[in-house]
Amino acid sequence: MLVLIMMILALLSIGSCRVMTNVDKPEIKIIPDTMVTEGDTWTLQCHVTSKTRPVIQWFKKVDNTLFYPPSILTFELNGQLFTVLKSGRMEEGPGNVYSSPLVLESVTEADEGLYACLASNRFGFSQQFTNLYITSVLSTTPTP
Repeated sequence: MLVLIMMILALLSIGSCRVMTNVDKPEIKIIPDTMVTEGDTWTLQCHVTSKTRPVIQWFKKVDNTLFYPPSILTFELNGQLFTVLKSGRMEEGPGNVYSSPLVLESVTEADEGLYACLASNRFGFSQQFTNLYITSVLSTTPTP
């Protein structure tokens, strides 16, 4: 919850940081769409380049009709409602690159959808979106 509040405050303070250049805001490497078989584990990394330690958080798009009016459980991003997901521990790598994994074990059709990674620091924020598609396992039984 604290991470969400920090990210919202970072978004609201963007207007006061107009003097700063976009050079210091975090940049996220493009996250490709993924197709996963039902029951498999899905791990996705959000790789962020930032001169200062960013805050990285994962979100999943939710149905606007189920969460209207928006609540503390949801966050509006580009006119769509997202819910906060539990991200993995952030790791720092060489070259000012940080990563935070999102791991979904035994994926089901309910996991299918649009996901967002949002990275913020005191200079701004970046976001990337990715789609997760679930394919079902067709069980075939031999005919006698």
